[in-house]
Parts: sequence; C-alpha cells; structure tokens
Amino acid sequence: MNDTHDFLLEKRLQNESPDLHRRVTDSVAMLYTMLESFLSWFPDFTDHSLLHSLDVLDYSNQILGDQVWALNTLECYVLVMACYLHDVGMGISRKDFEVFEKELESKGTLKKSHSVNKAQIIREQHNELSGMIIQKYSKLFDIFDKDTMFAIIQVARGHRKTDLFDEFEYPNMQTENGVIRTPYLAAVIRLADEIDVASNRNPELLFDLSNLTNQKDIDAFGTHQSIRSVEVRSDHIELIVSPTEPRFVPLIENLAEKIRQTLTYCRDVAQKRSDLCIYQEDVRITTM
Repeated sequence: MNDTHDFLLEKRLQNESPDLHRRVTDSVAMLYTMLESFLSWFPDFTDHSLLHSLDVLDYSNQILGDQVWALNTLECYVLVMACYLHDVGMGISRKDFEVFEKELESKGTLKKSHSVNKAQIIREQHNELSGMIIQKYSKLFDIFDKDTMFAIIQVARGHRKTDLFDEFEYPNMQTENGVIRTPYLAAVIRLADEIDVASNRNPELLFDLSNLTNQKDIDAFGTHQSIRSVEVRSDHIELIVSPTEPRFVPLIENLAEKIRQTLTYCRDVAQKRSDLCIYQEDVRITTM
C-alpha cells in the first residue's frame, strides 16, 4: 500500500466527526503512562507501549486501504480506540489485577492457581484484562455509551485468542449512531497486531539485549532484529529480512507461517462475517 493510506482513519475522524476525534486525542494524552507501566511487569519483554499501539493503528490503516471509506465514522472511532487500548492490560496496576484476577477465576477464564506468577497470568490474559480496564475506566476514556463501549472492548479483546465467528461475542451491531461490524474490525486489528514484528518494535536504544537470559526471549528478540521492515502490499504482506545470524532463518520462516495462518483466519472472518474483505492473500519473505 502507498502512503496515501497513512492516517486515513484519523483523518476521517478529524474531518467528518471532530467530536469523536477529540475524544480519541484526549484519551491518548493520558494513555502514555498507562501503557508504559507494562515495563514494571515485563522489563525485558517485547514492546507494548504507545509506540506499539501506533504501529498497530498504522498497519490497520494499511490493511484497510480504500475500504476505510466503507466504514462509518463510528466504526473508525471504535477501531482507533481499540488500537490504542488493546494492550492496556499489559500495564495493569497491582490493585486492579487483584480484583480482575478473581473475576477471571469466577468466570472460568482463569483456573485458580497460586503457583503461577502474576506476570505470566497477565501475559496470557492481557486481552481480557484490557477489556476489563476499558469497562472500568470508560468515563476516563470519554467513551459515550454502552454500545460503543461494548464494541471497543470486543474489538480490543479480539486482537488475540477470541472466537471472531461467535455471533454473540462479535455481532454486527445496529446502534442509534450507526452499524458497528465488530467481527471485521477485530479481524483487522488481529492481523495488524500480528504483523508488528519488525526490528523497530524493539530498538536497541531502548532494550539491552545483553541482559536477556531466557532462550525463548533471546530468540524472539533476535528474530525481530532480523526483520528490517514489514510492508503491507495490495495483495500480500512482505517481510523484508536481513538475518543477524543464520540460525534465525528458520525462526523467521516459522514466524511468517504463523502470520500466514492469522491472515487466513482473518480473511475468512471478513468474508463470512461482513460485507467487506481483507485484500492481502499471502505472506512473503524478501531477503536484503
């Protein structure tokens, strides 16, 4: 995709719905600190700060392409807010975690286990925690009604694990302010989140890789460092790679296959649960 798709969601809000655009910008102003809090739980983990949220928003714009004009402004608002808020659960406060952990246990989402450390629970359940934070602090985020709040929660949760074919969890909602196609929006954000794997997500300036001791984390960071950029083309997603070591080649191929599976799933959701589509059909690797 060319740069004409940059910031299209935001431009539509700014031009066509200044009130919704203001609600977004007011929320982003305070989100920085909330998202940065993930470092207190995960000092050596892949970036989940505002920079990652901005990347996911950028990729969402690129995936949508010209189809952004098929969305109404309410759907633009829901997707933009979900992009910003989808990982807010990674920086959850200790106080909120104590409450939400019990709620997850009571819902059966989380098996009660005192042997599992809190960081591991947050990592595995962060999309659910994000949804719970959005609901608790909806007024702080200036979300104006229950239907819109539900849609933002579901789309944010949908960036991982959830079943986007579930018509109860992911309805095509008819609200007073317009339709919200939650399965399609969630499919877009899931794919956008999946492809944020390039080296700029974990710049060496901010992350001291020499401190890593877990082999899984070392391999993950090395794989990210080997992917110089991710380009969303009109019909495919392209990983531009320069392996830092030969051993990262199969890891890059494994990651490409993982992205390919997510792409296939999200395309299927778009086709079967909406009147829109995801144009990209494959994931390719180009070596520099």
